[in-house]
Amino acid sequence: MTRAPLPIPSPIPASYQPTSTIETHPLTTPLETILTILSRDGGIIIKDFIPQSDLTSITTELEPWSTTPRRDSTPNNPNKPNDAFHTIPPPNEPRPGLGAIEMNSIDPLLSLSVSLNIGYGAPRQLLHRDDNVHHIRHKGGEKWGFDEASQFGCLIAGCDVTREMGATMFVPGSHRWGDDRMAGAGEVCFAEMTAGSALIFLASTFHGGGHNSVPGTVRTMHSLFFVRGNLRTEENQFLAVPRSKVREMGPKMLELLGYKKPTTALGIVDNISPHEDIDGVWERAMQ
Repeated sequence: MTRAPLPIPSPIPASYQPTSTIETHPLTTPLETILTILSRDGGIIIKDFIPQSDLTSITTELEPWSTTPRRDSTPNNPNKPNDAFHTIPPPNEPRPGLGAIEMNSIDPLLSLSVSLNIGYGAPRQLLHRDDNVHHIRHKGGEKWGFDEASQFGCLIAGCDVTREMGATMFVPGSHRWGDDRMAGAGEVCFAEMTAGSALIFLASTFHGGGHNSVPGTVRTMHSLFFVRGNLRTEENQFLAVPRSKVREMGPKMLELLGYKKPTTALGIVDNISPHEDIDGVWERAMQ
């Protein structure tokens, strides 16, 4: 099915003054405080989330891709690969729900990891919810709980990010809204951050990348998205991550990529957890 192009919204006027903010806290902030803020606002900025040395390593590792010209589809060749893939899912569609009592533990998975270089003149995104990728329904109301959260994002600033450079537009508290309410440009604030800081947010919160209006600048963001382990990941990690890299990974990364089954039988191969015999599983799959 061919999807119609998304409209390009106009930049938010420079005269606009937000009436809300995203709280910024140090890395030493207690987890209980972070969860309280996430429950109330849907997002929080953690200052100096990763050290400068890690940012430098990431920049070095991504250099071959940072200098590669992007691919664009055209009206005459719409099937040509396009690096600007649609990260904003279509509207939710009704679907039946199934309920069950489960005593096992299913840990989250890495759904998508992507680094973005947003140059001067890039338009702002439409405000959207990332959990639409799974057609999540939002009931709204005061009795919101983390059991309703299906996914969260972690946007790490690869450079100092200002509103003028297109800092992420964010609508605090919108994760508690029902599907009958949409977010408007007059409700956003801006996730301005120093390099190495991170915006942690629930995928049900309305947000969107901003318009970069500063000539000669590039806004670099390293984005990680994590989803509940019973949901399909946005990126197929089994095909996206080279086997040579997987072999070097520890138990936690193997778990995040889906190679280690939870306490249930999700993800088994030949009745075992794949991480117990990765090379053997790959060899049998290639027969």
